[in-house]
Amino acid sequence: MRAKALARFLYANITGLAAVRFAAKDLAAVYFSKPEFKGVSHFSIGSGMIVDIGANRGQSIRAFRRFAAASRIVAFEPEPRSAAQLQLRYRRDSTITIHGCALSSSTGVLTFFVPKYGQWDCDGMSATDYKAAADWLRDPGRMLFFDEAKLSVGEHSVECRKLDSFGLAPCLLKLHAQGAEFDILKGSQTTIAQHRPALMAAFPSPAVNALLGSWCYRPYDYRNGYFQPGMAAQPRTFTWYLTENHLSRVPVRG
Repeated sequence: MRAKALARFLYANITGLAAVRFAAKDLAAVYFSKPEFKGVSHFSIGSGMIVDIGANRGQSIRAFRRFAAASRIVAFEPEPRSAAQLQLRYRRDSTITIHGCALSSSTGVLTFFVPKYGQWDCDGMSATDYKAAADWLRDPGRMLFFDEAKLSVGEHSVECRKLDSFGLAPCLLKLHAQGAEFDILKGSQTTIAQHRPALMAAFPSPAVNALLGSWCYRPYDYRNGYFQPGMAAQPRTFTWYLTENHLSRVPVRG
């Protein structure tokens, strides 16, 4: 954690360093991903659909391409610059669709908050809640020599829709939305009820865990080639949520 705090301090104070670092990380994403994504390979998705909520710079899209090469991917990214970059990158790929909108439990227009700290545009911490966007960097240990005066938060108005309004039929749904996961799931209830996709949720809150439990999903931690009951532990980001039907088709331990 100390090394990461130092790296963030350098991003904030050396012009262009963050851009170089994340460009290199994006290139590496073709070959490397978070270990939880290896679980995708157990689902025999084929040409089925993956819904990627919170696509950011496209790291998860590249992971899905590694482990479900023939899949169709529908991705959602409300941060305008990231969405535009993804749309440009995949404009000639008919199997990948990028929507530059937010998702929630209702339709309308949302204010989207994008933090910046010194020279670092922290688009990965963007959120639909001001506090969620700002407080990540304020957390002790995440930024070396944190200085409140260097923190600013920009605002963008973005279209907001329910996932249910898109009429999608996912085999897998990945969710990483900086605290908005509960509302997104409420707006996805019909889609999930009809198609019963496997789910990957980043840092799920107790409310998210309870909601998915009420829909007969149970949490699993994917590690060492097996789905093991319980929430994912650090340093893993994603907890998998599976139904009894999924468990009959994937390796489970415990």
